[in-house]
This record gives sequence, C-alpha cells and structure tokens, in this order.
Amino acid sequence: MMLQTEDLDAAVAQGILTEAQATGLRDFAVQREKARIAALGHEERFRFMRGFNDFFFAVGVILLAGGMTFFAGSTTIGHLIAAAIIWALAELLVGRLRLVLPGILLAVLFVAFVYAALSFALWTPPFHANALTALGFGPYGVSSPMAKEARNLIAILAAVMFYVRFRLPFALLLIAGGFVFAVMTAVVPDARPWMVSALLLVCGLGVFLAAMSFDFSDPERMTRRADCAFWLHLLAAPLIVHSLVSLVAPTANAYAMTSELPVLIVALMVLLLAIVAVLIDRRALFVSALGYLGAVIAYTIHNTGFGLTDNTSDNGAYVFSATLLILGALVLALGVGWLSLRRPLMSLVPAGLARRLPPVSA
Repeated sequence: MMLQTEDLDAAVAQGILTEAQATGLRDFAVQREKARIAALGHEERFRFMRGFNDFFFAVGVILLAGGMTFFAGSTTIGHLIAAAIIWALAELLVGRLRLVLPGILLAVLFVAFVYAALSFALWTPPFHANALTALGFGPYGVSSPMAKEARNLIAILAAVMFYVRFRLPFALLLIAGGFVFAVMTAVVPDARPWMVSALLLVCGLGVFLAAMSFDFSDPERMTRRADCAFWLHLLAAPLIVHSLVSLVAPTANAYAMTSELPVLIVALMVLLLAIVAVLIDRRALFVSALGYLGAVIAYTIHNTGFGLTDNTSDNGAYVFSATLLILGALVLALGVGWLSLRRPLMSLVPAGLARRLPPVSA
C-alpha cells in the first residue's frame, strides 16, 4: 500500500511525524520515482480509467446525451438547457469524483451543445432580423464568415471554461482543435491546396510547441501536465504528418504510391519523425505516419516483385498482407527497442535540452 500526500499530512497533524520528516519522506519518494522512471523507461502513461465504474458512468452519459439531443430539437433554449445539465453532471463526475473517461465525454458534449445552441440562435428569424442584420452579418447570419467565426470562438470559450473549472487535460485538445478549426474555416475557402497544407503545418507545429512546453516543465511525467501534453501531441501529430506529406510529396497518399520520388521522400520523412518521436518519448508522431509507411512498404513489395506469384489476381491480397506483416513487425521492434534507441540518440542532444526531455538510464 502506497502512502499518499494526504496520509503524511494526517500523520503530521496527529504528531506521528514532524513536518520536516514528512517533507523528507516526500522528497525521498519523488527521487525514487524519478530513478525508477529513468531505469525502466517511461511508458507514456495517462489516466483514462480507474476501473469499470468509469465505463459505467460513461455509458450513462452517452445514453443521457442521446435522449437530450432528441428533445433539444432545433431550439436554442433546448441545447442551452442540455449544456447546463452536462455542466451540472461535470460538477459531480469530474469536479467531485474525478472521473476521467466520463469527463472526456462531458467536455465534448458541453462544447457540442453550446456550439449547436449558437447555430440555431443564428438561424432564428427574429434574432437574425433584429440583431444580426444590425451587426452587418447579412442574410442568414449563420452562413456569414463573421457569424461562423463568432460561433467558433464561443465554442472555444466553452472549452476554456471547462478546462479552467475542472482542469481536465483533454479539454486542451478541444481548445487547440477549436482554434485550428476556426483558422481553417476562415482561410480555406479562398486558399490554394498548398496554402491549406502550409497553414495546417503551422497549426500543427503550434500545437506541438504547446505540448512540448508541458513536457519540458515535467520531464519525468509525474504530474497532470504530462496528460496535458499527451492530448496536445495527439492532435498535433496528424496535423504535422499529413500536411508535411502534402507539401513535400503532393502525389503521395496513405493508400498508394505511384512513383519512386514520393516513396523516397516519404520514407525519409517517416524516419525523421520516428527519430523525433523517440527523442521526445512520444509515440503519436510515429503512429500518425504509419499509413504512409505502409504505402511505402506496399510500393516496394509490388515494384520489386518480392514473393509475388504469376497469378496477378492474388497479388493485391499478397501485397496487403505482406505490408501488414512487415509494418506490424516494425512497430513491435520499435516498441521493444524504444529505450535502446533513446540512449544513443539522447547522447547527441545538447545537455541543456536533454535535461528537459524524459531521462534515460546510462
């Protein structure tokens, strides 16, 4: 049984330990945990479920939300009432019981109901005629760029409110995702494809830097800040990977490769992303690139004729199965050798930066 901070505080209050002894025990436990993490390697853990009770509550939240969505109909007030009910549930399940999985669902539902409420409000004829027209939103304000941005910003504000009140790390993903969505909806209609990819890459790098700021402040990943970084990395990774591929190899995609140059470019890009993922000890970047890596493997098998039979009708199934086999083996090998790869790579990193990354044993 592990002693918690509350146990030490209670022991001090009852005179069993002095404050100095309790502080010494806390520091000793922290140092032992840091040494354990460095010796065994960090598993990129994050709190998701403490038991089946979390899942039980999550099922209840989903069922309740389904019913509320129907009865809210197409009315603003209905969705505002639903958002209020969701917030009250969050006070109980997240604020008091500290349940993570139900909290994730409640955060998504709260933002969704607020977003829907504003959408219906903008479509309501009396409100549109009396208010939106006066503000210059034009006919059917919900389709106006100004109205769309206002709706997006209010949804982001709802996510910010949820995070500030409950400090749920997942809410940061909603905030960052909301900003990315707002930027893209404002720019995409008039942008060229390469501009869209470049903007997505900038957004992805921005989210990645925000995630790294959390990681740098907690290299041992012993606090809630590690969970915050996890969710931001989960959003940043696909934005970076897919936009980067679109820029450096426009003809490549995650399903098929048609020429050698995109294959070489994508292979080098995946290798670079894998190195970065190992260095920062975050697997999301590499996982997001698996589709492109699979396409590279499939192209290589198909064009080298490795193991293919003369029966072309079987070639598609063979290439697909062989790709899965090789890709799975690579993922497992990387997982097993993760720490072994980190040690030599970390030795190449400047000491100042290395101290801010998750430690590895010598």
